[in-house]
Amino acid sequence: MIMVEFTKEDHDLIQQEFEELRVVSKKRCASEEEYQGVIKAFEFANEAHKGVRRRSGIPYIIHPIQVAKIVVQESGLGYKSIAAALLHDVVEDTDYTVQDIERLFGTKIASLVDGLTKIKAALDTGPGANMQAENFKRILLTLNEDVRVVLIKLADRLHNVRTIDSMPDHKKDKILSETMYIFVPLAHRLGLYSMKSEMENIWLRYREPEIYNKLSNKVDNLTEERGDAIDQFISPIYQSLHDEGYKFTITKRTKTPYSIWKKMENKNIPFEQIYDLFAVRIIFEPKEGVSERKQCWDIYSIISEHYRSKMDRIRDWVSVPKSNGYEALHC
Repeated sequence: MIMVEFTKEDHDLIQQEFEELRVVSKKRCASEEEYQGVIKAFEFANEAHKGVRRRSGIPYIIHPIQVAKIVVQESGLGYKSIAAALLHDVVEDTDYTVQDIERLFGTKIASLVDGLTKIKAALDTGPGANMQAENFKRILLTLNEDVRVVLIKLADRLHNVRTIDSMPDHKKDKILSETMYIFVPLAHRLGLYSMKSEMENIWLRYREPEIYNKLSNKVDNLTEERGDAIDQFISPIYQSLHDEGYKFTITKRTKTPYSIWKKMENKNIPFEQIYDLFAVRIIFEPKEGVSERKQCWDIYSIISEHYRSKMDRIRDWVSVPKSNGYEALHC
């Protein structure tokens, strides 16, 4: 970190970034008091990190603002977690203590900040420390008996890997290794698949840049070629579900470069034999009086009226959900 006087442009950037957070945070606050708590946390953190820049040159406060945005948008957490995200580096990097945070923001927010500070201290422990990764994962999952600590830490890690370019090589290596070995499995365990995929892709981009670029280009070309075909595939399904009175959304997804690379490695197959590059996701609001499981299979039946099913590829996580609570029918 670097101490430098902020310019007008710096202050404008800080206010612009916080305005985006303020808008999304207001929707997560249950009262004006909670909303004002977010404002207070920002003002306190902004003053605490005043004049401090990251290695990239941007004001340090931008980092906690971005972490708080991820906490809202990716994890859907409320005002205490937003405030804790804004304050998460104050105890570590300034003269303020956990007791100061508790006095100003209450016991729960102070507890979240304390948990985040302990995780950071554990990660910064030297290579001679006798802390096995499995034990560390357990600490992350159980710390303070509050999973919000882990969710905020995941948001912190995601923003750190998004901005990894400005870090020296030795720190890049450390962060990428921790990310893949600790934080990717945690995101997967907690069902945060978007965060998991982004961290995996960033890892591949830095560890295997040639492979990443090659796969990205192939996926981009195929998406351009087949985009209309996917829309045409969706069209009759959409109409049939609408006719049956379902309230639903249909989205498209493209397999990520990391996921493609991993499949090629595990199965020892070329890119041309990856047959699930594209997928379609249907999320519906269950009708009252009928079980969700039955409605999943009804929707599957509707799809089968238009397209032939590949029976050996059906995965029923509706009847038997995954251990992290994930429920879906894949076909």
